Order: sequence, then structure tokens, then C-alpha cells
Amino acid sequence: MSTASAGPLSGYVLEVVRNDRSTTLWWGEGADGGDVVATRSGRVLTWMSPEACFAAAAVEGWEVAHDEVTRMDLTPALEWLARRRALDAEAALNAWNLAGDMARSTGTPWGDRGRVADACHDKLTVACVPWLVGQDDCSPRWTVTEERYLRRRVGAAIALVAQQVAGRRHLRP
Repeated sequence: MSTASAGPLSGYVLEVVRNDRSTTLWWGEGADGGDVVATRSGRVLTWMSPEACFAAAAVEGWEVAHDEVTRMDLTPALEWLARRRALDAEAALNAWNLAGDMARSTGTPWGDRGRVADACHDKLTVACVPWLVGQDDCSPRWTVTEERYLRRRVGAAIALVAQQVAGRRHLRP
């Protein structure tokens, strides 16, 4: 029986870390070119371990883009939201993008477009990959409005990720 009704046929094993919790997902490019995660009945599929996800990929006939686990640690974003550390642009951007991928995969409204949203996303992107704009590094300056929006958006992203993986029965191959 198939474990997934939708998701990438070619992708990566993604281990998402939030504080001391870890969740494994199948993630990659969807049919429309946007990134998605494997789902069933509109819910994100999770596995107990990266090894279990690799095994499920083999059973499903999914093409593994590379044999290494991609690890995404969202803990620095959680700590920033709790005001225990400075903004970690990579963790914030990862949370935002993963939530968008999950929303796209599950049909959940995400609504992360607009002038301020686009400016924040662009600044995070340039901070993480400054060579896109011909720089060696970049430390963005945030307006009060942008920082306020960024806190709401990253908080919403973390909440969406948590909602999608909380209480999920982990799948075995």
C-alpha cells in the first residue's frame, strides 16, 4: 500500500529539529516546480528516523537525490522568538520556507506575500546567500515594521510546522 498520496517523486530525507525534538520528512520539488513534502489526506507524512524515511522512499520508488540526510535546525528561530538570542537568518528563512512548502503541500493558506513580507523574505535570503547580490556577507537592517512582521511570520511558520507534525503517527516502511 502506498504511504503517500502526494509529494515529490525525487527528493531528500529532511530531519527537522525543534529544540530537543526531531521529525523526519520527505521533501523535494513538486510537479509544479515548487518545493513540497510528502503528504497523505492533506497531512504531512513523518517518519521515526531518517533511516525509516529512506526505507519508505525505496518502497515507494521515490528517487533519492542524495544519500545524506539534510538537517534543518529551527531551534535558533525558536530562541529568537523567545528573545533569548539574536536573529539567526538561516533558521528564520528555513522556518518560513518550510512552512510555505508544507502549506503548499497540504492546501493550507499561508499568505506570506506583500510589500513588507517580500522585503523581509528578500533580506533573509540575501543574509543567507549574499553572493546572489555579489556580496561576501550581509547583515540586514530591519525597520520596526519589518521586525514586527518578521516575528509574526516566523512565529506563524513555527506554529504551522508544529501543527503539521504534532501528534503524527510516525510511519514505518
